[in-house]
Amino acid sequence: MPHEILSKQNDDQHILLLRASASAYKNAKKGEIFITVFILFLAVAYPISYVFLKDETAKLILFGCSFSITIIIQILSGILRDNTSKGAIFKEVFDTSVFGLQWKSTLKRPDTSDVIRYSKKYRGGEIRDWYSMNLSSSVPGSIAVAVFQHTNTNWDIQLRRKYRKWLVRFLLVYSIALLILIVVMKVDALTIFLILFSLLLFYNHFINLIRGHGAAIHRRDSISKHLDIIIQKKKEVSITELRDVQDEIYYTRQESAKVPNFFFNWYKRSMNDDAEDFIKSVNRIYET
Repeated sequence: MPHEILSKQNDDQHILLLRASASAYKNAKKGEIFITVFILFLAVAYPISYVFLKDETAKLILFGCSFSITIIIQILSGILRDNTSKGAIFKEVFDTSVFGLQWKSTLKRPDTSDVIRYSKKYRGGEIRDWYSMNLSSSVPGSIAVAVFQHTNTNWDIQLRRKYRKWLVRFLLVYSIALLILIVVMKVDALTIFLILFSLLLFYNHFINLIRGHGAAIHRRDSISKHLDIIIQKKKEVSITELRDVQDEIYYTRQESAKVPNFFFNWYKRSMNDDAEDFIKSVNRIYET
């Protein structure tokens, strides 16, 4: 029998919030992917153009363009942050309602029109059973909230760790390839300067992604460990403490560095299995 805390999660109102949140995050991710792909193109085009172009004027024009593109990318990044904030606040309304937590007074609730507008843009599959229906009804209500908060944090930690590892590997491989190109082609000092300056946008973008994922992992890891102690040792947990944990979850949901959906889909099944294994382990603790 599903835990009573989950009785509302599949209501129309809550599904609407999940659809709106997924839509907002998808918009942010699509924009981030577009920027990343464009920057990757520039990361290949700049070194090749500077090395093989013989016209110094053309090199200077290209150098000027790199500065303009950097400004444009910064403006677009601000728009993506707005979609991320929308996705985070929609999910916060969902969680606090399902968990029965008090709404944080300093947060402004999203307008109903905003929720409806974003939910109408959702084009994915059916959303149901966001939190596992397999949690035993013998688990106390406050612990059940802690379990699902743990699921939120641990899922995100594992996914971000995998993605950050790929980002670091790519950056290292690219840097080595760039160094080989410069050495083999015997590039002069001025051209090296032009290449490296133009690639500042590329390195800044990927380093910020790696640092952003690292910061989210670190913050969520401390939440996950705290919740682990509460759950495994059957400690009493107050609503105030759960509200504080929810604040941390909301904060990390606003992180601008996100994992693309295609990468998430690669690991979705195995991570779902891990989450269900965790639920089973909790059931064993509280059914004995």
